[in-house]
Amino acid sequence: MKTDMRTYGRLIKEALPYWKIAVIAMLAMTATAAMEPLLPALMAPLIDESLIGKDPSALIQIPLLIVAVFVIKGISEYVASVSSQYVAHRTVADIRSEVFGVQLDLPMVDHDAEEGGRLLSRITYDVTQVGEAVSTAWMIIIKDTLMILGLLGFLIYTSWQMSLALLIAAPVVSFVVKKASAKMRRSNQDLQTWTGRLTGLIEESLLAVKDIKIFGGHDNQQVQFDRINKKLRHEQMRVIKIQSLNVPLVQILAAVTIGIVILIGTQMSARDLLSPGEFVAYITAMGMIFDPVRRLTGVNATIQRGLAAAESIYEVFDQKLDNQRGQSKTYTALPTATLTIENITFSYPGAEAPALKAVSLKIEPGESVALVGPSGSGKSSLIGIIAGFLDPDTGEIKINNESLRQWPLAKRRRQISLVTQQVNLFDATVAENIRFGWPDATDDDVKEAASQANALKFIESLPDGFDTQIGPFGSRISGGQKQRIAIARAFIKDSPILLLDEPTSALDHKSREDVLRGLENLKANRTTLIISHHPEALLSIDRTIHLATGLVLD
Repeated sequence: MKTDMRTYGRLIKEALPYWKIAVIAMLAMTATAAMEPLLPALMAPLIDESLIGKDPSALIQIPLLIVAVFVIKGISEYVASVSSQYVAHRTVADIRSEVFGVQLDLPMVDHDAEEGGRLLSRITYDVTQVGEAVSTAWMIIIKDTLMILGLLGFLIYTSWQMSLALLIAAPVVSFVVKKASAKMRRSNQDLQTWTGRLTGLIEESLLAVKDIKIFGGHDNQQVQFDRINKKLRHEQMRVIKIQSLNVPLVQILAAVTIGIVILIGTQMSARDLLSPGEFVAYITAMGMIFDPVRRLTGVNATIQRGLAAAESIYEVFDQKLDNQRGQSKTYTALPTATLTIENITFSYPGAEAPALKAVSLKIEPGESVALVGPSGSGKSSLIGIIAGFLDPDTGEIKINNESLRQWPLAKRRRQISLVTQQVNLFDATVAENIRFGWPDATDDDVKEAASQANALKFIESLPDGFDTQIGPFGSRISGGQKQRIAIARAFIKDSPILLLDEPTSALDHKSREDVLRGLENLKANRTTLIISHHPEALLSIDRTIHLATGLVLD
């Protein structure tokens, strides 16, 4: 319960910027709720004064009052719906944006630790569930609660004797709803987990569709998909069963209560303790009260899904972040940089042996050092530590003899450019992908970077030149062309330290030659660390460092 209240509180804080519109929504809901007991209240004079008493003025006034109540109720419902949905959707849009931003700011170790697809499903599934809870639930809770209170007040005022039956039934209904809430919360948390796994499998399969086709992996992936899909369906049915049982149980309790109330009412009417109009008004109000009760009972499932999703989202919000966002421009790239690695030891969680053991080396400004060794020797781990993606267990990294432990991540990364075997480009223009390295770069800067990267000729041959859209992940251009755009992006950033991780291993001979010319220009006067199995086939190298099972051999 305490967790629920904390989650509610955080969701309310998300909506605070729109409190003025929220106040309008609540006032409109109050007006709507106030009209609700007026309708049964008008039933008593309609029957007693108009139909039985034949009062001429009542014959005109009561119908007009009924029309007025419906008009006011309709206007207030419209205002309540529009204003509450505005607040809800603005709040959800803010949460969605915050989730996206926070997930980009998570440290790489947290990204790697996340279950496949969970990061994506938080935006596609969890935020949607929170959205449904916020956009639908809060209006139902406020408006229908006020309606129930208003109708209960009228019922007690009309006949406290008959109302006792309702007050006795209320704790039973509350107990049923509470039990169903706990079960739905657990089921919805399982639902989130399996949704994340399904999302991860879909994402993984679509990215590897060529491998699936060429190796005939269709059946294997289909089996995996069907297994997770079946489990997801099972969890969905658990939620549906609990939700579906909840409503009829409440309705059965309501029917029993109505029967008792009618029995008491007929006895009171027979003794002239209740007029026909009052009896009809009471039954009308009691019939009206079950609609908001049913909606409140039904919305509980939506609330539980939303709270479970919100808890998942706030777990990410509460994690330690990179704290790099928006700081890149506050730091200037050093003119030159000496990179020193002192006694770095690093182990992956759960690994039997360290990936790196007391690794030390020093690279002077303008020097190119190749780091070679078999797969698993720790080369990429060292790159990750230098870039700040991983934290070493012991030892430290220094730039110009300053320990990076004292530097903000943004300052460290301002000094580093990275070009890897797997180039990540965006579904944007060539110019936008190059400018990604430094957003303030001018068109002339972009063109010069492309020229230095040996990419200008092929870019100008594209249909729209620098304005050509290159598709998702750069799918409309070749591997060598993607690599040269990545080199141009590094040129734009103009950092003194350059990290190259197998930048040409996936290229053919001609593409490799084109990329190497760009890399030679890029590494000129920069402190360069190159990972390659065959550095002699790549660039001009000053020194070669051999790494094996995490140890520097020479």
